[in-house]
Amino acid sequence: MGLTREREQLKGFLTYILGRNPYEFGLVPDDNGYVKIKDLLKAMNEEEGWGHIKQQSIDELIIALSDPGIEIEDSLIRATDRENILKPVLCETAPRLLFAGIRKKAHGHVLEHGILPYDNLMFVILSSDKTMAERIARRKDPQPLIVTVNTHDAENLGVMFFSAGGSLYLARQIPLKSFTAPPLPSFEENRWKSGKKNNPEQKTAPMPGSFIPDFGGNKNKKQKGEKDDLLSWKHNKKKIRRQKENFRDEF
Repeated sequence: MGLTREREQLKGFLTYILGRNPYEFGLVPDDNGYVKIKDLLKAMNEEEGWGHIKQQSIDELIIALSDPGIEIEDSLIRATDRENILKPVLCETAPRLLFAGIRKKAHGHVLEHGILPYDNLMFVILSSDKTMAERIARRKDPQPLIVTVNTHDAENLGVMFFSAGGSLYLARQIPLKSFTAPPLPSFEENRWKSGKKNNPEQKTAPMPGSFIPDFGGNKNKKQKGEKDDLLSWKHNKKKIRRQKENFRDEF
């Protein structure tokens, strides 16, 4: 195969990934359509026949072709034509269980605060296919941990899921009490606790749809708290309905 033909094939593959369906490969573009070059290369190298592609190959493509179909800014890359890119849509009925990968070093933080986007992404990436979730997670950690998300519980806490095509789903965050994760090993738990600041005055802000129980109050406080929780839950249900109406045009 000639060098020109190889570059044309590479251009075609890149423009498909970046300009048509990045989500098929577990990539989530930012607001301007960019993804990190290193994430793109990891995704491409997982595909049969593309394991040899390096950044040098992309740089040579841009130099060799008058219209390479892609553009680079610092460590980011995007397709120049994004007219036909598939866009996530609000998911009315998400699968009951979704999977997400987390880095080991984030294990303790996730167990305490829930799952949040990383690397400046807008969304948490999930998949109905556990293998796909592991594949995406291994790009950040060679031995990631997989958590199982109960979408029904998450939706009751105000989470909205977006279908990104195939097995991929997106969410702004995954709060506590809506997923199961492996427990911290005892030595990791001790290290996590010892690394935190011992400040009794410092409080962690509750995530949307959640509350912090008060175990030290009197009976009246407990009854009041239960009533407040019920009112908060009812308010949250109305909020979810409004959010779904407002976010239909999210993308």
